[in-house]
Amino acid sequence: KRQQAKAEILQQFEQAKRSNDPRQRIINKQRELEDKLKQLQLEEDTLVKLGDASIASPFTSKFSSVKCVCNIIRQGRCTLVTTLQMFKILALNALIIAYCQSALYLDGVKFSDGQATLQGLLLAGCFLFISRSKPLDKLSQSRPHANIFNTYTILTVLLQFAVHFYTLFTLVSRCHELSPRKESVDLEAEFEPNLLNSVVYILSVMLQLNTFVINYRGHPYMESLTENKPLCYSALGTTAIMISMTLGIFPQLNHDFSLVELPEDFRLEVLQGLVLDTVATFLVDKILLYICGDAKLKKID
Repeated sequence: KRQQAKAEILQQFEQAKRSNDPRQRIINKQRELEDKLKQLQLEEDTLVKLGDASIASPFTSKFSSVKCVCNIIRQGRCTLVTTLQMFKILALNALIIAYCQSALYLDGVKFSDGQATLQGLLLAGCFLFISRSKPLDKLSQSRPHANIFNTYTILTVLLQFAVHFYTLFTLVSRCHELSPRKESVDLEAEFEPNLLNSVVYILSVMLQLNTFVINYRGHPYMESLTENKPLCYSALGTTAIMISMTLGIFPQLNHDFSLVELPEDFRLEVLQGLVLDTVATFLVDKILLYICGDAKLKKID
């Protein structure tokens, strides 16, 4: 309607310019039309259109309720929690890989190409699935931390790595007892499967998988681990593969990934170490989460 009114005023303005009325009447008509055009222009400038944003309203919605605000908060909290748990997982994985690589390097051992490829694919899949978590339909009363520099994040990373370090150090020491180090270590030698390589590889994959499962936040900000089907299935599948490699259930699989057969008694030690590591890190994270896991509102003076 406003566009139509504007077009009619412009048409009248042109007709007034071409009319044969006295000059004064034309001038008055032109001034009157110019005033109307200015008024319409001002109304259009002050009118907020759908999709426009302002300082007072960062976004607009077609609905008249405030439900859209709750949706924005739920999505924002889910994104924030996902980012924070990504930082925790990356920090723990970096520390685990650093120790594993140093333990192998001191003995002149390395991962094979097949081992590194399988590990990279499994971890890449976990990162992909954890980033696709969806928020819950209900807005929680608790609030997540605003950044990674808080008591919960720092303590859980340090204590979880302490548990992982103890597990790695204990089982690597057992490997040295069962298979003593060589007197001369050739750091440039070609890859050869041995006991230390096989144990460190299984530990590296399983401990990194533990960081994904243990540090996945879930409720009350996003869907739980069991509700995130791709991540849950990938974690269960990776666990099954690593257990079969540890027990030597499929000898051909171990051969394809350059893993040696572990001594029978040592297999149980490795599995027990992994189970204890999982339980200990789970308890550490849940206790810290209960004590200082959520942000608290600051008092207004």
